[in-house]
Amino acid sequence: MNLTNEQTGQAPEGRVAKRRARVRERILEVTERLVSKHGVDAVTVDDIAEAADIARRSFYHHFDSKNDVLMLIARARTKELNRRIDSSLESIADAAEVMANGMRHGLREISADPLCRWFVLHSGLPYERLYEGMGESGMRDTMHAVEVGRFHVANPRVIRLLLAGAFIAALGARVDGQLGDNDLDDAVEHLLRFFGLDLEEARDIAHRPLGRLAAGP
Repeated sequence: MNLTNEQTGQAPEGRVAKRRARVRERILEVTERLVSKHGVDAVTVDDIAEAADIARRSFYHHFDSKNDVLMLIARARTKELNRRIDSSLESIADAAEVMANGMRHGLREISADPLCRWFVLHSGLPYERLYEGMGESGMRDTMHAVEVGRFHVANPRVIRLLLAGAFIAALGARVDGQLGDNDLDDAVEHLLRFFGLDLEEARDIAHRPLGRLAAGP
């Protein structure tokens, strides 16, 4: 005999799926809020469950670990940050300035965001995480500057390694408090000089006023 949901006391399958989706979304929302306020290491699964008003075991019905939740949120945040940076660069004509401003924004925004900096620096291999979140745009802008003759490099195949290495090193130093924002601009200036710009032009581009990014969602 096939019993209906009403006869068995079970909720219709669609309703169950919707309820699970709501709980999952609530877990993501409270985790993002807690980590943004307290930092990645300070927030526990118990904190998340309490803030989401669910039992601890309910958390594990949706996610295997706190890390799984963080990865979903942080990957989305870095991609959204990349979109905002790209949007801010659309009105800039000079390919060298596009690359420089993209890097300056990226270093500032990632270092200030607990989830983004955790994602790039501590959730896996930094090179992979950087390109997974936003590094492709930086490489695209750099290679465009090479193609139009603004940058001059002897071996374009090594640019990816050099650019990512410089970004990760500067980001780590900024997060650790070794560098300030002016130091980040100096780092970009040195990269511009490495790519063939003369001292005065590299300094000018890397230290121009940097506009604010549009607010994220």
